[in-house]
Amino acid sequence: MTAHERRAAVAAKYGTLIGRNLYSQPLRDYCFRKHKDGNYYSDCSSSICYTYQEAGEGWGITNTAGMYTSSRLETVDVPISDGVPAADCLRPGDMLLYAGNDASRPKRIGHVEMVYSMDGDKVILCGHGSGRPSYKDMAAYCRSRYNTLAPGGWRKGLVCVRRYIPDDAEPVQPAYIPGWHQEEDGWRYYLGTDGFFVRNAWYQDTNGKWYWFDGTGRMVHDTWYWYKDHWYYLGGDGAMCTGRLTLDGKWYVLDDEGRMITEPVTLTPDKDGALRYPGLGE
Repeated sequence: MTAHERRAAVAAKYGTLIGRNLYSQPLRDYCFRKHKDGNYYSDCSSSICYTYQEAGEGWGITNTAGMYTSSRLETVDVPISDGVPAADCLRPGDMLLYAGNDASRPKRIGHVEMVYSMDGDKVILCGHGSGRPSYKDMAAYCRSRYNTLAPGGWRKGLVCVRRYIPDDAEPVQPAYIPGWHQEEDGWRYYLGTDGFFVRNAWYQDTNGKWYWFDGTGRMVHDTWYWYKDHWYYLGGDGAMCTGRLTLDGKWYVLDDEGRMITEPVTLTPDKDGALRYPGLGE
């Protein structure tokens, strides 16, 4: 699965908690299994940890401090302005860790929300504070927390963003060497190191011979080719043929530019008695 597919699975799994679970720290492990009273329970961190676990991912079940210190999560390098992170640095499934009321915790972290969906700069969070799990507009929620002070006098805004599912590695682009390359579907001629090759065009190689390449860039060979009102024959090596050509017991005459001669011709003997056609080279 791609990173996008894995993140979508996590978000979809969290969606099953929305409006369902009751808030409880003592009963937080009953996130996806019913308690004997018939209810489901979770808190802000367990709702996210168990969601990842149910989606086949996860780093264990921790509290918000554990999310901050876990070596299995990475901190996202994201600019934060007035408590709001830059949306283009976020991914679904990212965990936004906020300051709480407890000064003894690392960075005073006390709450977490998860990125649920993204549409340009519009980011929706999902999380479980008091009450039941719900969706929130990220920008509005982050500003609200940023402008709220803890009893100790510090802002309860965003501290950092943590991520479990990394981006997919960028595919390594092959380094193309200019020149001829034999590939699965035929020969191509690369013009440079950026992967561009000759296609829908003639190419004259250093040997002086001409070759035709089709729309996919494959060298055409062993066939007649109609080009600008003339027939050309491309041999077994792909080179354009000139002069006399014998195919299936039939003779053809191609001029110096490779064009098949179709009009009646007059062959004249030269000084040695050999028959010549004026359009053909020596």
